[in-house]
Amino acid sequence: MNNDRSIRDGKMNIRDGWIKPNKNGRSCTLMNVHIGKHATAGEFFQHEERRPRDLLLHKGEARKLLQKTDRQPGMTIVPLKAYWSDQNKVKFEIGLCRGKDLRDKRDDIQEREGKREAERMIKNFNFR
Repeated sequence: MNNDRSIRDGKMNIRDGWIKPNKNGRSCTLMNVHIGKHATAGEFFQHEERRPRDLLLHKGEARKLLQKTDRQPGMTIVPLKAYWSDQNKVKFEIGLCRGKDLRDKRDDIQEREGKREAERMIKNFNFR
């Protein structure tokens, strides 16, 4: 698999990824995870880098994840870590998280702009 080769080469980014439980409660899909193209494979054998990928879960696990996201609005399932199993399969550690509300986003923006302003002042200050 070209996916496995690219992951072994370190060309995977799970930072923007999330997991969508399917409404039938039997499976989950990994969304928006970037797995880069493999360098030595031909163009015909390349995969789409951000395509949805099905996760192998037990039916009960998928049902629990669907129930948790349905009961609590605003909750999202995200991949926290990717690792290799003993059978050389890629596994994901997943977690349930809540997104930031508007106040938290504003606080982060204020803090970031304050740091930027301080760096600008230090850069423009002439030491003589």
